Amino acid sequence: MKSRGWQLTFKKLNLVLLHRDGKEYLTSQQLIREIKDELYVHGGRINTVDLAKELNVDLNQINTSVAEIVKGKEVQLVSGYLIAHYYLEKLAREINEKLQLQGQINVGELTLQFDLPAELLQHNVLERYLGKIIIGRQDTSEPRTFYTEEYILRTKAKIRGALMGLLKPTPVTVIINHCNMADRLFMSLFDQLNAPGVLTGRQAGALYVPSCYTKSQNDWVMSFFKQNNYLEYDALSRLGISDPKGYVKRALPNENLTFLSSCVIGSQIKQQLETALEECISSKSYLDIVSLLPSILSDKDIESVLDALLKENWKSTVLFDNAVFSTNYIENLKQACMPMTNEKAVAVVKSGRYQQFILEKQLSKASDIQTSHVDHKAERREERRRKAASGKGGGGTQGRETKTKAVKKHPRSKQTVAQDSDSDDASNVVKKVPLNLEIVTVQDVENIIQMPLEFEGLDDLIPQIAEYLQGFLNQTAMNIARETAEKLLQDANQTRRQTHSSAQDKINILVNDIKLYEKGLKAFAAEQQSQFIKYLLKSLGGDVLSEFCKYAANQCNLSVQVDVLSVEQRNKIINDLTEEYMKPLKALNATLADQNLDAFYQAVDVCLGECGMILKKVDKKKDKILVQNHREKLITELENCEDPVLALHLSVLAIFAILTQNMLHASGRQVPLIISYLKAQLKDEDYKLLQAYHELVTKFLTASDEDKPAIADLLSNEISLMRNVVQEVKKYK
Repeated sequence: MKSRGWQLTFKKLNLVLLHRDGKEYLTSQQLIREIKDELYVHGGRINTVDLAKELNVDLNQINTSVAEIVKGKEVQLVSGYLIAHYYLEKLAREINEKLQLQGQINVGELTLQFDLPAELLQHNVLERYLGKIIIGRQDTSEPRTFYTEEYILRTKAKIRGALMGLLKPTPVTVIINHCNMADRLFMSLFDQLNAPGVLTGRQAGALYVPSCYTKSQNDWVMSFFKQNNYLEYDALSRLGISDPKGYVKRALPNENLTFLSSCVIGSQIKQQLETALEECISSKSYLDIVSLLPSILSDKDIESVLDALLKENWKSTVLFDNAVFSTNYIENLKQACMPMTNEKAVAVVKSGRYQQFILEKQLSKASDIQTSHVDHKAERREERRRKAASGKGGGGTQGRETKTKAVKKHPRSKQTVAQDSDSDDASNVVKKVPLNLEIVTVQDVENIIQMPLEFEGLDDLIPQIAEYLQGFLNQTAMNIARETAEKLLQDANQTRRQTHSSAQDKINILVNDIKLYEKGLKAFAAEQQSQFIKYLLKSLGGDVLSEFCKYAANQCNLSVQVDVLSVEQRNKIINDLTEEYMKPLKALNATLADQNLDAFYQAVDVCLGECGMILKKVDKKKDKILVQNHREKLITELENCEDPVLALHLSVLAIFAILTQNMLHASGRQVPLIISYLKAQLKDEDYKLLQAYHELVTKFLTASDEDKPAIADLLSNEISLMRNVVQEVKKYK
């Protein structure tokens, strides 16, 4: 019984807690009451360590009791602190006072101030008592921040005032720093304001653009475009427009715009260009595009505008740099150059350059064909060598062995190969002939067009236009040169045919005259005939040779400037002729000194054969008429002659022709022989008159200068006697 009582006693003692000094005991309920009392005394917040010291109880006993206390909703343990609900209410009132004073609070600041966890402050204090003890509102974008309505209104007013004072785009960061507020608060409040402007974005670096600035910007853009009908991208960028093209599209949605690399132009500029181009074409003039375009356009932009402008009018215009010329204007320049073109084309033909160019071109073409032919022959020769070098060639399973004969190499074989190689190289080197002969040069064209273009102020375009025209004019000159050369060739052929016919007729007349004169001189003694033959060959024979020389020179393209050739000129022409003409003409020239008419006739026949001519058959009726005409011609010349010496010569020849019915070709030295021959056929009185006149002429020719005038007077008076003698002789028969 006693032991059982002791056990009960000890169980009761377990419910008693001993102080750390060991002098006092207390129960758990007492300890809980004392903890709550201490919590109240400390204002609703006490650290468990401090509580153990205050109550002089072991910390483990304190923690055990705290665990029991915390089970209720009125006290909670946070980070080693016992916190009562009334402490949180007091804390809420303090926070509210601070909020009302500052206008905004942040959980982070309260955490540092009250040394409490942020979660406790936010959820158990701020959010729990918001609208009850704490008068304000929570930031929706930042839950740990709380504001008062007065602060929000004041901040809105501050933001509105700052924005109203701005006249140009301003970075948002500058506005925020100036207003001393958070970025999120500014962004959230900006949306609630009817701000006189817009934000360019929500990220860092965004700009606030005032409406007044946008309006002035739009007004400037619209005014500038209305006045100039173009907008420069750089100018829009300087106004703060980040996307000039997009801005222009939005600002001018109904305009027919052309976007270029440096600017955008409107429809008015395009209409001006089209109108100016039409006028340019209709007036046959030119158009300087640059003068009608904004000066800020780059070369690339001008090129784009020109491409679009000339797309439908390219056939009627020609473009040089940035100047548009009508084809009629260019055609007028061409026509101004045509006289020069004709002149140079004719000159190049006359100089022979065109003919030489055509000849070289033909030779080059023939050489190319020959080279190609040689190449094919070389390939076939090489193929044969390869087949021969195969030696033992088997033609499939039926092929048989062949033997090749050894060939001794000659020393000259190497030289031959070397020569062949050299000849091949030489054949491959062909003189390159240009496709066209440059008859008209660019400088020639510049000289013609320089004056009209300088007058128009287009000096810088002269080289380009001249180069453009040169190709056409040179081709035209080539065509003119070809036509001129063909015409010259035709004329030359025609001239040669005419020359052939004319030369043949003249030679026939001369040879026939020589034969007629030959009949007349045969009336004289044989020893006297040689004098007449010598003179006949020297004069008329020389004329025959001259005709042959002129014809041969024409056939050999030698220039003969005179119609009557001297002996020296004949000899020079003969030496310059080709062999086919030189040889027979030299033979004919040699007969002129032989006094042999038969040799002369033979040489003439040879020359006629070489020249493709014939000697026409003698017509006796015509010869008789020729003799009569010759006689009448002599008489007519005598009637008109006033020279006493020539009158004697004509009288003698006329009397001979009347009496013998033959022609005689004689010089003044042979007049005495003719008079002696006529003595037997004339009446005595006529012969005496003729002989007396002859003696008087001889005296005149041998007289001194002092005596000649008197004798000349006598002869002049006696000329009528000679005329009468001739008339008397005509009456003999």
